[in-house]
Amino acid sequence: MNRTLTALTAAGAAAVILGSATGCSTVNTAPDQVALHYSGGSFSSQQFKECVNPGTRNVNGPGEHYFYYPQGQRSFKFSDDPGSDTKPLTASTKDQQELVVRGTITFTLNTSCTAFTDSSGREWPGGMLQKFHDTIGRKYSAYATDGGDEPGEGWDRMLGVYIKDLADRSIDNEALKYGWEQLYNSAESKATWEKDVVAAIPDLIRRQAGEDFFAISSIVLQKPDISTALKEQLAAKQAAVLRGQAATVDQKTAESWPGGIAAYLAYQQQLAINKAITDGKVQILPVPQGVGINITPK
Repeated sequence: MNRTLTALTAAGAAAVILGSATGCSTVNTAPDQVALHYSGGSFSSQQFKECVNPGTRNVNGPGEHYFYYPQGQRSFKFSDDPGSDTKPLTASTKDQQELVVRGTITFTLNTSCTAFTDSSGREWPGGMLQKFHDTIGRKYSAYATDGGDEPGEGWDRMLGVYIKDLADRSIDNEALKYGWEQLYNSAESKATWEKDVVAAIPDLIRRQAGEDFFAISSIVLQKPDISTALKEQLAAKQAAVLRGQAATVDQKTAESWPGGIAAYLAYQQQLAINKAITDGKVQILPVPQGVGINITPK
């Protein structure tokens, strides 16, 4: 029994060594990953062979190439929070003010491998995933080359072109229909703007990519933010409105006060004196009746 196990172990080791020596290739997709299998490339162009499903491990001969892509939902976050994919986006309003926009776009890469013929008449035996790889993925090196690995910088560059830039354009185009105060103060205007942006982004991405390579499942936009200067301007405006409202109330109260405006002013003066005494800002000295006092100004 032990001799048999030893022989099997030795045979397995020999197979691994032989495989390494002959340059065998291995595909090993993670549960949330798919791969495209191409052959050739040393002295001829690479040819598509098949799609590889998630959670697959196979050993093939030399000269085989595998390109790995993520399967399932991904998110693209534009914010100043740690871990964001990019900084907040900006939008220009019709009154030429710049707003800051934060949000998240949730999407799924179309990894369908169902063969189809596109509008130009070209056949894609590897479906949408093959066309994405050959027309976009290769250009940006947006794939991983080892199973289980995340795509590298090429994936980020690709998302910058097909997600970030197009979202930025849609946000900007819709913001030009509003003044900055409408988007900052009006819940109704903000809701309409967000609805129009959410409707515009997927269509713009599809037209730019040429196919439905990205399925957008949700777009969440936070309330547009304004610069510090605009916040100070808004606060000053609100303060002026409050002062005007207070003045109007005072005027109406004075006009209806018994004894007229003069009596109202005397009443307000007495209130001010009483408050100063209460706050300890005025010192009260008892003076006997009929005794004169001298006040020396400081």
